[in-house]
Amino acid sequence: MSAALCWFRRNLRLDDNATLAAALRFADAVVPVFVLDPEPTGDVSPRRLAVLSDSLCELDASLRARGSRLVVRNGPAAAALPVLCRETGADAVFAHRDHEPHPKTQNAAAAVALGAIGAKLHLVEDLHLVPAGALSSGDGRPYTVFTPFSRRWLERDKEPPVPEPARVPTPDAALAPSFASLPPETVRGVGETGAPREPRGGAREAQRLWDAFRGGALLRYARERDRPDLPGTSRLSPHLRVGTIGVRRLLAEARATWKDASANGKASVETFIKELAWREFYAGILETFPRVAAQNFRPEFDRFPWAAGGEAERRFAAWSAGRTGYPIVDAGMRQLLGEGWMHNRVRMVAASFLTKDLLVDWRKGEAFFLRHLADGDVASNNGGWQWTAGTGTDAAPYFRIFNPVSQGRRFDPDGAYVRRWVPELARVPDAHVHEPWSMPPDVQATAGCVVGRDYPAPIVDHAFARDRALAAYAVVKRD
Repeated sequence: MSAALCWFRRNLRLDDNATLAAALRFADAVVPVFVLDPEPTGDVSPRRLAVLSDSLCELDASLRARGSRLVVRNGPAAAALPVLCRETGADAVFAHRDHEPHPKTQNAAAAVALGAIGAKLHLVEDLHLVPAGALSSGDGRPYTVFTPFSRRWLERDKEPPVPEPARVPTPDAALAPSFASLPPETVRGVGETGAPREPRGGAREAQRLWDAFRGGALLRYARERDRPDLPGTSRLSPHLRVGTIGVRRLLAEARATWKDASANGKASVETFIKELAWREFYAGILETFPRVAAQNFRPEFDRFPWAAGGEAERRFAAWSAGRTGYPIVDAGMRQLLGEGWMHNRVRMVAASFLTKDLLVDWRKGEAFFLRHLADGDVASNNGGWQWTAGTGTDAAPYFRIFNPVSQGRRFDPDGAYVRRWVPELARVPDAHVHEPWSMPPDVQATAGCVVGRDYPAPIVDHAFARDRALAAYAVVKRD
């Protein structure tokens, strides 16, 4: 009887799992495996580890219901996988292809180690609707601007969802209670102190969120997705990160919803699908230009005069704590610290404020987000930060500077989002909630919010900061 390992990584589900399906086609018996990577856990947000733990526990339970189990071993994978092959008689390991630098390094090391014992690593496309980096323009160059990429991406045929297996046959040796395996919840204890309680992990939670979104906000997505005060987004980003829901499933069911929708509903579904394309665009950028993980996509910005020294550190500390004096920025940062998640519109505003109002290097903000986000997608986080900072793939981005006051007024018109996350402003009148420093002293006293005492005065004047940023960017563009 032939046996193979199915190395679960960012595909912690049974439904729409192309990697597991490939392993089941290849071998008579499959051993599901998860390897605890010792390297990145120190820089991973506690909430992401908790989501991972929830998801592993549920995956193990789902596998047991199908006659199998999840075997969890300490890494590195290049050491753990050959040992598991020897213990189970497996001569093949199936895993998904990845576009991130660290997993690609893991894959290469595992392939060498497995080859040394006569086993083979098979990599399956499972993270994206179109393989990262697969699309190119007519002259063969990779796409570096989203709009032409998205047109080509929408035209490309995409695979349907993979059915969930009714049974996962597993060798008796791996099912024995004595077969070495760490409890799936082990990861929960790694750096989880202080993790927010939400979002929760697991395929059931992912499906619950998707069903609720598909049945309601998806049809209003085009007009409500930018409103942080409304439940207008799917909140699925942590689940897409660990793979508790399949992207092929999302696309297929979104398209099914589109068929019976009104004209406005169809437009909303199309907008949601375009967000899936953004995710794949940034994955392709990271796959094709791996240097962007640590460098500016546009090399001319290597000489940009980012702020340095004690003043820059003070600015960054105020931004990190949600104490900038700009309510929409502070609300977003406090949501990040409180939930391990931030609304995408507010992510852009907060990133623009750090890089352009405060002139702090985007890499500091990118790393801070990764340390606190429950999703923490490397490519999307990097792409979003570089897009906002003006150093990335956008065609003419440097002059795009978000005004935190007008952004707040436009997308949180009643101040509900700000008041939720910045309770000091709970009694501030609507007319002043996005610029509390504009309140007359008597209104501040009545609202119980004296600026400079109960809530910080603005850390910088936005008009001044905007002119300063444009001058700095102009020098780079001129040189």
